[in-house]
Amino acid sequence: MNISQKIDQLDLKDTFRNAMRRMAASVSIVTAEYDGRKAGATVSSVTSVSFDPMSLLVCIHNQSLFHDIIRQAEGFCINLLRADQQELSDKFSRPASEKNLFSTGDWRDWAGRPFLKNAQANFFLTRKAAFAFGSHTIFIGEVTEVICADCVAPLVYMDGGYVTTQK
Repeated sequence: MNISQKIDQLDLKDTFRNAMRRMAASVSIVTAEYDGRKAGATVSSVTSVSFDPMSLLVCIHNQSLFHDIIRQAEGFCINLLRADQQELSDKFSRPASEKNLFSTGDWRDWAGRPFLKNAQANFFLTRKAAFAFGSHTIFIGEVTEVICADCVAPLVYMDGGYVTTQK
């Protein structure tokens, strides 16, 4: 690879990163438990896969502490955060530095899946597939249960920060 190709590749990475910052995304905390160890991570990479079977995917960095837990767990929970839950999002975005990760918020348990009782919505999933790609693993789960809050006010992330939405 010559020097101009390297520069073009850097320009592409910078442009890609810039473009992705413009993509607004709902913020969720994904949680799982394996062998008595509860863990979670803040993500903005949750996508519907199929309606039949009802399924979602989430992308988890393969070097994170949470990756080992979700990889071994039977299932996981995607907790869609409310607009006023930024503090929880921040806490779970740096779980390695947090000793008592689940001490903030109203956390409950459903079939070995920690869930946030007052989240915007909770999706309970059974892990069906995992695919390594680059720095992440794509986990696909089949939805077994859903809880929805009455109001619609999700926490949204865009351009490196939280933004407000109104319906």
